[in-house]
Amino acid sequence: MKKIIILTVFISTISLITAQETEERQSRKITKTSAALLEYNAMPPEIKNTSITAGLMMGGGSLIGVDFEYLPIQNRIGFQIGAGISSYGAGINYHLKEGANSSFVSFQYYHQGFGDNYYASWLGPMFCIRFMRLFQLSIGTGALIEKGPQWTVSLDEKQQKTTASLLFNIGLYF
Repeated sequence: MKKIIILTVFISTISLITAQETEERQSRKITKTSAALLEYNAMPPEIKNTSITAGLMMGGGSLIGVDFEYLPIQNRIGFQIGAGISSYGAGINYHLKEGANSSFVSFQYYHQGFGDNYYASWLGPMFCIRFMRLFQLSIGTGALIEKGPQWTVSLDEKQQKTTASLLFNIGLYF
């Protein structure tokens, strides 16, 4: 003799369980976001409006360099200076959100090399994405504004006709 088991589940019960789980998840998200916002707002302005970034092609395009940024205007507009092993640079940044830890668009100056090893200077726009509260990646383009003595030594005749360059950097920000 075979037994047959019939299981009846009402759709309204499933919907109720799903709705409760969704509300709980939303509540946890809101609590986390609120805590992060409170933590950020509690920071002194001199901390949340400054950043230091170290990495590759930083400080005006040096192989290894450091940039320092300060946002004195409405927590969004910042001034940046940087230096590296063989270069220096500067920029004016507009952050997409308040505070120095957000992504930004920038107008950059790269000066690559010193003295007899001066290569070139570039000027142009960049976009910087900051993510995971630690990493930074920037990419942009620069117009050649001055050639140095290393320009003719380092490049062949065809390359010397370059008038623009890809500007980029990757690093860690604090």
